[in-house]
Amino acid sequence: MPRRSAGWMWAGRVVAGLTVAGLVGYLAVVGLDRADKIGSAAGVVVAVLGLVAPYLLAPRRQSPAEGNAPAPETGAAAPPETGAAAPPGRVDAHGSQGVQVNLAGTNTQNNTFGSR
Repeated sequence: MPRRSAGWMWAGRVVAGLTVAGLVGYLAVVGLDRADKIGSAAGVVVAVLGLVAPYLLAPRRQSPAEGNAPAPETGAAAPPETGAAAPPGRVDAHGSQGVQVNLAGTNTQNNTFGSR
């Protein structure tokens, strides 16, 4: 996610506020009946766009660590930077600061910070 500075955040807030104020002013000028019709039509368009947007937008790219990485064929543990799964059996997590293990559907998390 890109970093946003405080200046850009405030600029976005000001633009959003002016947009809402302008829309309220416009709808007040055209009258309540016409404003209701415009609001209903705009709501339908936004709802339809919300429904079809996942099909129109390109899918996000996933890093290899997030996808289903194939298990190593040799049975040896892969280096940690590859993101591949370790083979079944004992896993040495000595020196790790955060370990999450899923054995038979039970999720166990062990976090240690600092020396022991």
